[in-house]
Amino acid sequence: MNIRKFINLVENSAKVFYHGSSDNLPVGTILRPSPTYEADWTRTDFYDVLEKYRPEGMLSHKESVFMCDNPDDLDSAGGGTEWMFTVEPASRVERHDLNWSSEISMLVSDDPENIEAIQMAAEAYWNGTPHHNDSVWEYLTPSATVIAVEEF
Repeated sequence: MNIRKFINLVENSAKVFYHGSSDNLPVGTILRPSPTYEADWTRTDFYDVLEKYRPEGMLSHKESVFMCDNPDDLDSAGGGTEWMFTVEPASRVERHDLNWSSEISMLVSDDPENIEAIQMAAEAYWNGTPHHNDSVWEYLTPSATVIAVEEF
């Protein structure tokens, strides 16, 4: 296990994670990646960039369940806003700053030929580097169990 994964494991072991949904699901439901995730998000200007520069061994977005550690971030992270689940990840968790995806969108819009800056932003996302303006953290995991449900 490399040091980055070890630190991530330790940092996330005591966190409470939340998942936003438009569907009310019962406690005990196991959340799995959405089969339509890639089709829904590939139209954005950052999805393909992030996947292109995703390091080997990191979780792909289309094979992940998304979580936040702050309920206030669920909407910004693209989660549903009708129901909020407190969830327990079944295995490893990766932390990434969503603001790097916004940075990638801005770079692609302003100068799509600036490959170096675009790649640096994608690498910062995958490395879990806090964005220089502000951070909105998203967490990826292969699956998670709903342990509490409340209207959002």
